[in-house]
Amino acid sequence: DNKISKISVSSDYVNAIEKAAGLPMIIPITSNLENIDSYIDLCDGFLFTGGIDINPYFYKKNPHKELGEFNSKLDLFQLSLMQNIISSKKPFLAICRGIQILNVACGGTLYQDFSEVPNNTIQHSAKYEFIHLINIKTDSLLYNLFGESLYVNSFHHQCINQLGDNLSISAIAPDNIIEAIELNNYTFGIGVQWHPEMMLINNNKMLPLFSKLISTSLKN
Repeated sequence: DNKISKISVSSDYVNAIEKAAGLPMIIPITSNLENIDSYIDLCDGFLFTGGIDINPYFYKKNPHKELGEFNSKLDLFQLSLMQNIISSKKPFLAICRGIQILNVACGGTLYQDFSEVPNNTIQHSAKYEFIHLINIKTDSLLYNLFGESLYVNSFHHQCINQLGDNLSISAIAPDNIIEAIELNNYTFGIGVQWHPEMMLINNNKMLPLFSKLISTSLKN
């Protein structure tokens, strides 16, 4: 069933944007892709949230037996929105499903489940707790915000396989799962596999990520 019966977003994302002194707006999914240009004109910056799996049709793979729920209408809208945002050069932060949308929008592929990932040894299932370390590349926007390493939470069963065009890896987990990517030669275009919005409930360690999104959006 490809019907979307309701449109909602976790309040954690809304609270994170407000905490970073931004004005949150929820963008409705629409089958009229011509509305995307109007959305881009309306907003200074964008946040792609977590969510369900992406239909592997969009990265030319057959469905794995552990593939979860997906919705092609949602995929098509978000992939088109991401591609148009990139063309507009407007800042964005893409979280969990969002990093996967970014990678697929740029021509990359995904592991549809951790069972496909060679040498996967770390548990990636803790919403509100710091659970594992990531190592951050020195020549990245993420390094400028957090330094060479960071403890993160984790809540996903899919991850990046082949990297998309014009993207660079900016952080990896100890089991080599890609934890963050960035668009090359772009003011602020970052995807992270963890959930920084959830961590803001307990402390402000992740706030620089959202503050940089807002400050860059206002300058754009």
